[in-house]
Amino acid sequence: MVGKLTKQPLFAGIYLLFLLLVIVPIGYSFVYVLFFEGSFFETLKLVNGNTLTLLLSSATIAAGVAVLSTLSGTLLAFLLYKIKTPFASWFKLLLLLPLFISPYIWAVAWKDFFYFAFGNSGIISSTGGLIFIHTSIFTPLAMLIVGSGFRNINSQLEESGLIITDFKNVVLKIIIPLIKPAVASSFVLIFIFSISEFSVPGFLGIKVFTTEIFTQFSAFYNHSLAVMQSLLLVVVCILLLMSEKKYIANAPFLSVGSKGNNAVTYKPRYTNAAFLFILFWLGVFVILPPVMLVIQTFGAGITYFAKAFYLLKSSFVPSIFLSLISAIVIVFAGFNIAFFTKNGEKKSINILLLIAFIVPSVVMGISLIKFYNHPFFNFIYGSYAIIIIGYIAKFLFIAVKLIENALKKIPDSLDEAAQIAGISLFGRITKIFLPLTMQTVFTTFIIIFIFSISELGTTVMVYPPGSELMQVKIFTLSANASQSLTSGMSLIVFILILIVMGVLFLVNKIIKNKKKPIKIYG
Repeated sequence: MVGKLTKQPLFAGIYLLFLLLVIVPIGYSFVYVLFFEGSFFETLKLVNGNTLTLLLSSATIAAGVAVLSTLSGTLLAFLLYKIKTPFASWFKLLLLLPLFISPYIWAVAWKDFFYFAFGNSGIISSTGGLIFIHTSIFTPLAMLIVGSGFRNINSQLEESGLIITDFKNVVLKIIIPLIKPAVASSFVLIFIFSISEFSVPGFLGIKVFTTEIFTQFSAFYNHSLAVMQSLLLVVVCILLLMSEKKYIANAPFLSVGSKGNNAVTYKPRYTNAAFLFILFWLGVFVILPPVMLVIQTFGAGITYFAKAFYLLKSSFVPSIFLSLISAIVIVFAGFNIAFFTKNGEKKSINILLLIAFIVPSVVMGISLIKFYNHPFFNFIYGSYAIIIIGYIAKFLFIAVKLIENALKKIPDSLDEAAQIAGISLFGRITKIFLPLTMQTVFTTFIIIFIFSISELGTTVMVYPPGSELMQVKIFTLSANASQSLTSGMSLIVFILILIVMGVLFLVNKIIKNKKKPIKIYG
């Protein structure tokens, strides 16, 4: 292994940095608390019955969210990927919007709705409300994962089935059995994300495992208990991950575009009903929340919007700049890792990326604080560098899989022809692989940028004192702010993200239109 890495110094350097900056801090915090802060058995006693009861309660909530999201996402995926639904490509894009906006903002919006509709927000500030909001947020993820399963079904199997039986039996006997791995992976991933999510229960004031960890660490300074609770949560997530490791590690659902897709689509009698159902879902779960932010913000005039803008204006440039730097670093590292792992080699880094990806944001923040809060690492701990490391841990897996799936579509014959022509590795990357994946690379940059500017859990844990970041400001100010002011701040972030998305996608379109033919010789 060492010999192979020495032949690829850039990959080896990225691999080593990821180990030192991300994986070592995660391991250090757990090992230090277990073996050095006190005796091993005394430390274990910190985990009592109340802790286990809260973990079970949080797991039950997460399971409910995973079941509802997977069922809803599977239905939407079937209607969009297997039924000839009008405007399906636009629906697929619009329905993904909740994944790109901070869950915290959706929580604010739904609180606005229940306050507007029922005169109080007590209904949504409950366990049922948490399940409802998480389901609305994670259903698009289930749609994406199961939709990939539908898209990758061998069309010949379906066509052969239709020759000997009807559409209903093809669905029950062929399609559903073939998407079971995608459905199972959807359940596991959404369970992990739901039990790990901090911002929504934090805003609603609901006690779950992540908010308890945050409280023990930040309010009571009971770091040993917080780390032990974090260890329990990580163990639960990793055990679940191992059950679907193969499918999730390959992440076929993390791909851009569907060129060359020959999936069979159908036009049954209920196509119009399917279209209306998708419109209903889009209207209720994608369009209604931001509309409620507008209504709550401007209900008493422009005052709250102006005040929200004044409070946030100093954080616009730092937030955008930090997200841009993070996206550049993550996409650069992601492309290099993807290039050297696209053929199924170097599986160890894929496992490490996946583990870092599923570690809850609050746990990641605690690990980074415990490791970097030393004089020797003050240049990291006291700067935005610690936030960038947190983003690398959370989003590098996504970047690698998006780019890797694009690289796998490039025929090996192109690379072989270039090698025969004597073109160096750097030349092959710049003349073949990078041009052919440029659209995916830039789309990945957009996605990572949006995720970075929306990430709250890790950011609120590790942000340096005196820093100005939008998501942190909203979270800290909302504790004492009116609902209208909180909605105003959330609306501004929502609008800013949409503007940035629009600009970046416009640039992406320009890059796509200016794509030049590849020259291997000369």
